[in-house]
Amino acid sequence: MTNDRTRNNTTDYDPMLDLTATGERIDINLLNTAAQRKLQPSRRFNLNMILKILLVFNCVLLAIALLVHANPQWAAATTPASDTPTDVAVNPLPAELTDINSLTFFVDPSHSVPTDYIPADLETPYVSSTGEVIQVRAAVAEDLKAMINAANEAGAPLILTAGYVSFDTQEDYFSDRVAMVGEAEALKVTPKPGFSEHQTGLAVDFSDKDDGTATTTAFAESAAGKWLKEHAHEYGFIMRYPEGKEEITSYSYQPWHYRYVGKDVANAMYAVDPNLTFEEYFNTNK
Repeated sequence: MTNDRTRNNTTDYDPMLDLTATGERIDINLLNTAAQRKLQPSRRFNLNMILKILLVFNCVLLAIALLVHANPQWAAATTPASDTPTDVAVNPLPAELTDINSLTFFVDPSHSVPTDYIPADLETPYVSSTGEVIQVRAAVAEDLKAMINAANEAGAPLILTAGYVSFDTQEDYFSDRVAMVGEAEALKVTPKPGFSEHQTGLAVDFSDKDDGTATTTAFAESAAGKWLKEHAHEYGFIMRYPEGKEEITSYSYQPWHYRYVGKDVANAMYAVDPNLTFEEYFNTNK
């Protein structure tokens, strides 16, 4: 017992252990050395296999890359289509349709007039009207007076009922119209505020009655309506919303509503087709 205690408390004890009841001993260091010798070949084998697999994998990737590079159509055929279009070609409107000062400035339900826009050259043409102070742009005034005088001389008196309309007034008109017939019906005839050609000072409305109540499709059958359709282009005006073109203009037929675009454009449009729309002539719906 004394020897055992002494042996257990000795710090420089020789690393030998009793493994059996008979006192057989084995050196632990010898066991560790032998184990390491057995493991080393296995580790080397595993490492070599991993390196070989990686090498083969890289070779395959390189071969695929070379094939795709030589046949780029393969990549295009296997690339999934994206739901989001990229690099879509956009055909912007020409400057003559986007310049607010242009006689051909384009206005429709998708192209608005700046809210605070007021033409700087508004004039009162002093023609037969419903009694209100009606203004148009200076470029329009002279041709408008000449056209109304010619119509009167031809026995088809024209009464001017509307010209420039401010954004605030548009809001009132639109609200009243919606209250009367609902928004869906109102939008067929009355633009939302900011989307009215009247704000440009280039659009006018007519009647053949001085009380201004004849702004209906019946106006087309009046002497004034028929004269306008035949001669308005001579003075630079076009019927902005012709019959049968609702899908193109987004508005119902309005034979009383005319837009000034200048004599050159108006005559060119009439020469193609008296019912040609602004959208068709300038190809705005492309």
